[in-house]
This record gives sequence, structure tokens and C-alpha cells, in this order.
Amino acid sequence: MGMARRTKFTPPRRRRNSGRRPGGQSSRGAVLDAARTCFARDGYEATTIRAVAANAGVDPSLVMQFYGSKDGLFHAVLEQQSTLAEKMLASVLGPRAGLGERVARAYLQLWEDPVTGNTLRSLIRASIGSQRASSLLRTYHTEMLDRSRIPEERRLGLMLAASQLLGIAVARYLVGVPLLVAAPLEELVQHLAPAIDRCLSTTE
Repeated sequence: MGMARRTKFTPPRRRRNSGRRPGGQSSRGAVLDAARTCFARDGYEATTIRAVAANAGVDPSLVMQFYGSKDGLFHAVLEQQSTLAEKMLASVLGPRAGLGERVARAYLQLWEDPVTGNTLRSLIRASIGSQRASSLLRTYHTEMLDRSRIPEERRLGLMLAASQLLGIAVARYLVGVPLLVAAPLEELVQHLAPAIDRCLSTTE
């Protein structure tokens, strides 16, 4: 009887890594991080789903699956600042004593923080020069105020205070005005506090 021929074992081929992330929570986080970077760097109009996908290492179809459109993606980035809004609202709703100082410090500390500061820079840069992004940002802030416990009669003063704080933030953290960049945070807070106090007490 002839000997049976041995069959050489051939291991299964490994699929080549395409360099794309699989779907999942890690991919969602990567997409949002990439979107924040692209919006900050390129603005809303110039940012594309394809560019965000490339930065995140995923397929563009996955970005669309997660967020549906560029508007949906921008709104998701806006939602990331919900904790920032909560911190600001908490400072406004606190005791009346030291209100201006407390609000100014809370706002500037958000810009000083590497993570939250990056989110804020991304949103402001994306909104400048884009009517669509500005509209989305206005709608989000309006909805946020409607969900808050701040009475209607206090909202004008809040917006006046927010406008002053935003102006300082843009000059210090985006434009880089030397005197404002060099000033210690607490010195800025002390200068801003009386003006913020006046704005927040206009309807009291």
C-alpha cells in the first residue's frame, strides 16, 4: 500500500490593515477630535467630511453614519461644550456676592484649560466668516438658555456680560494681543469683575 501524501498546512492569510479604524465608541471619539481640529484650523466652510475622516483614520461613510452631515457633526462638537455651559450657568446662579468676579474667573479658566480651551477655539474659529456655523451656534445657545433656570428678565444682562468676556477671550487666546496675553489671569478677573457685575445686575 502506498504511503498517503501529506498535505502541507498553509496558515490563513492575514488581512492587511487598511489603516482605517473600525466602528465604535473609539471611532466616534476620534471623529469628534478630528472635527474639532479641522473646524479650528480650516473654518466651517472649508472643512469637509472627507478631511475629517482622513484625520480620524476612518472611512468617510462612517462619519456620515455617525452624524449624517457636516451640520450634524458640528452640532456634535457643540454638544461637547454642554459641560462648559453648565459650569458657566452654575457660576451665574450662585450667590449674588462676588458674582462678576466668579463669572469672569469661571469663563477665563475654561479658555485656560488645554482641553476645553481647544473646544472653544474650534467653535469660535469655525463660526467666524460662516453664516451657517454662526446660525447653528446661535440656535444651540438659544436652546441652552431655554433649558436653563435663568429668568427671561436676566438674559439680556447675561448676553452683555458674555459679549464682553468673549471679546477678551478672542483678543487673548485667538488674536494674541501681547498685553492681554502677558497679564496674569487674576489681574484680568479683577479688571473685568466690576463691568460683569454691572451687566448682570441691569435687570435686578
